[in-house]
Amino acid sequence: MKVGRGAGRAGLTLIEFLFAISVTAMTALGIAGMFPAALRSVVSGGQVTKATVLAQAMTDAIRNDPFDTLVSRYNGLDTNNLSVTCPVTATAYDADFNKKKWKCDLVATTAQLSGRGLPAAYGTVAVACLNASGTTNTTVPCPTDLRRLTVTVTWDRQGARSVSLITYVARTN
Repeated sequence: MKVGRGAGRAGLTLIEFLFAISVTAMTALGIAGMFPAALRSVVSGGQVTKATVLAQAMTDAIRNDPFDTLVSRYNGLDTNNLSVTCPVTATAYDADFNKKKWKCDLVATTAQLSGRGLPAAYGTVAVACLNASGTTNTTVPCPTDLRRLTVTVTWDRQGARSVSLITYVARTN
């Protein structure tokens, strides 16, 4: 029995095999090249979320303090200027407990808080008295019952990243 040329051949030629491997390798390299960028995006998004949560926590803590003490206690707060040993525990009434706790939460360098803070983080707070027209008032004491509260969390080595929350606090009594 005479078999025709190429009849009964199964499989791939060497050229076909090399071409298939090349296409697969190029596709895999393209996909693998996206992973570092995706990881950077996830880390960056996580840091923005942490900063927002930390700013919101400080905003809530400030809003729970007596209205008349907001300007005197928090205006101009910069956690870079606080000397704190972390973690902070509340033993007796400490008017600066919220400030100290916030600084510890921002950096979170202790073993039990590892991974919770932000790199080279610090926070600032500005409390402004608002007039009825919505402009800021610098007179002390503030003649109105409305304050603008700006809480900012800044992080990264050059302070390049920041999140600011602005809210208004009104006298409720």
